[in-house]
Amino acid sequence: MKLGETRVSVRVHGTEGHRDVEMLVDTGALYTKISPALARELGITPNEVIRVRLADGTLGEASLADAVIEYGPSKRTVTVLVGPGDEPLLGLTTLEVLRLKLNPVDGTLERMVPYLYAV
Repeated sequence: MKLGETRVSVRVHGTEGHRDVEMLVDTGALYTKISPALARELGITPNEVIRVRLADGTLGEASLADAVIEYGPSKRTVTVLVGPGDEPLLGLTTLEVLRLKLNPVDGTLERMVPYLYAV
């Protein structure tokens, strides 16, 4: 692990089973990203193709799918991006759905209490 990187193990569920996957926590990524090979293995079927901007600024295409992500006591269905590349990323929307935040000081994920704004 490089300085400033946080990696965690999450369980990814699909219709054909589940697998524990080590992911790089990427708060700059909107979606959690899994490889096409993992999606096929777990029976996670893409249902939409979107344009994406990669970290180097280039544009590409990737597929979106629904998967269940489990971390600790939380297990939720989230939208994941399938490909490109093999590096799995844990993105911001998944962190929020699982009620997690990154502690940048010690590089750990912490539970957060969501805000509820009264009207």
